[in-house]
Amino acid sequence: MSQREELEKLAKACEECSGKDIASLDEHLEKCPVCQEYKMKAEKINQMMEAVHMLALKPDEERRRILSARMEQFASMPEDKRMTAISDMLDSIAELPEEDRIKIVKSRTDIITSLPEQKKDVLMGTLKKVMAGWTHDRKMMEKQAVMAATQDYFILKRMMVRRMFEKMLE
Repeated sequence: MSQREELEKLAKACEECSGKDIASLDEHLEKCPVCQEYKMKAEKINQMMEAVHMLALKPDEERRRILSARMEQFASMPEDKRMTAISDMLDSIAELPEEDRIKIVKSRTDIITSLPEQKKDVLMGTLKKVMAGWTHDRKMMEKQAVMAATQDYFILKRMMVRRMFEKMLE
């Protein structure tokens, strides 16, 4: 489920909940513990989407530095937390316009190819698990972004990286 779909789901659930209350919408949102939880989830999703959007707008070197630090954090997380964090990041990237999505995928791919084998394997293993649950359309969107992001690689590197991602997206 995309981040935008998740936000819609939360809004609909909260709308249904508030519709059963005689209080005003503002009062309901202030007092209902379920809707307060939905609000916190929605804020978290929105913050992640905004952060990824801002990351795409940064100059290439700054974007790589920030994303590299984040990927270092991912590599050192326990697997369950890493799965959630990477899934959230990838879902936020999917919401970006194509041009911005390609920038992020390019930076991410450049970073992954520069990592030592052990860290690369950890991150690629998690990426594969996350991507396994995607729809065909979402996989195709990722494949197109990887194709565009790697077009300036020299031929052998381009072929190797594309194959690596194609295996993950099967």
